[in-house]
Amino acid sequence: MAFSDPEFREPTPGERAEIARLVGEEPPVLVVFEADGGGTEPVSCLIAAEACAVRQGTFRRSVRAG
Repeated sequence: MAFSDPEFREPTPGERAEIARLVGEEPPVLVVFEADGGGTEPVSCLIAAEACAVRQGTFRRSVRAG
């Protein structure tokens, strides 16, 4: 549910192949990072997307009930 200190890196060929297998093709954007998830080892996180946008400023996240 939470992580800290992400370290971004290039996806491995195996990660690219696994995502392509899951979604049916290699996505235009594949973001991979290792982060501290509170355990003894860092956690690998992958985000596959059709596009991305970089926006400067404060991002406010709304919390949904329930």
